[in-house]
This record gives sequence, structure tokens and C-alpha cells, in this order.
Amino acid sequence: MGLLDRFLGDVAKKNLRDAIDSATGRNSAPPPSTESPSQTQTRSAPSAAYVPELTLEQKLDKILASEFPSYQVAKNIDPRSMGATDTYLIPYPYVISFGGVTKLILMLPDRNTCSTRGYRFARAFAETHGITVINFLLNSPNEERYIIDRLHQYL
Repeated sequence: MGLLDRFLGDVAKKNLRDAIDSATGRNSAPPPSTESPSQTQTRSAPSAAYVPELTLEQKLDKILASEFPSYQVAKNIDPRSMGATDTYLIPYPYVISFGGVTKLILMLPDRNTCSTRGYRFARAFAETHGITVINFLLNSPNEERYIIDRLHQYL
């Protein structure tokens, strides 16, 4: 109310605020409830149990087991175990194979991982050996349908 505050006195300001509050319904008491306390408790109780959101790793584990049961999944594989010789490599979070042949590597970078030397070298090693590498960003929603569609696209 800036300009009006300077011209009106304290009593006039209070009366004006009260008038505005009563006209807009602000600061008024809620209407009394006509329901009994048992009805109110029944209505406010949750109807379904809370199900916490799954992490990306939990979603991937669930989807790979249900949608791709014939594939072998290895987790946190050191690229040096696959023949890499560079020392600046981060492990592969998911290596998906079929019949002993690596088909796909899933990387789970956060917002700065893609710019690190270890990530770039690990990705380059896989790609030079003809292995497809895809990312699922940790800070993205990664809904289950999206994950399933992407995995079907590459497997």
C-alpha cells in the first residue's frame, strides 16, 4: 500500500486492512465442520501405501531382468579387465552381453562426469572396439518406459 500508508494514520490503515480482508475473505476463520471426528479421520487417511521412487540403478536392474532375461549383465566392470591399458578410466556401471559377446555398455554420468578424462577414455576404448555406449543421466527422470524403449533400440 506504500503511498496510502504515508497519507493515512494508524487507525485508518487498520480499518482499511480489515475492510480489504473481510471483502476478500482473508484472515477469516474456516467454517465449522459438520462431520464427526471419525468421518474426518477416515477421509484423511491415505488410501494407498506410499511407494518410494526407485533409483536409476534399481530401475535398470528391474528392467534388465524382466525385459532382457537372455542377456548377461555385469556391473562396475573395470575397462582394464576388458583389455584397456590406460590408467585414467572409470568403471563401466553396466556391461550387457549376449553369448559371451559384449553388446552394450550403459554409463550413468551426472552433470559433470562426461567432461572427465576417465569417462572420455573409457567411452573411447569401448567405441574403438565396436561396443555401443549409451548414457542414462543420473539427474534426469529416466522413467521406466523411456529406459525400456532405449534399451530395445540398442539390444
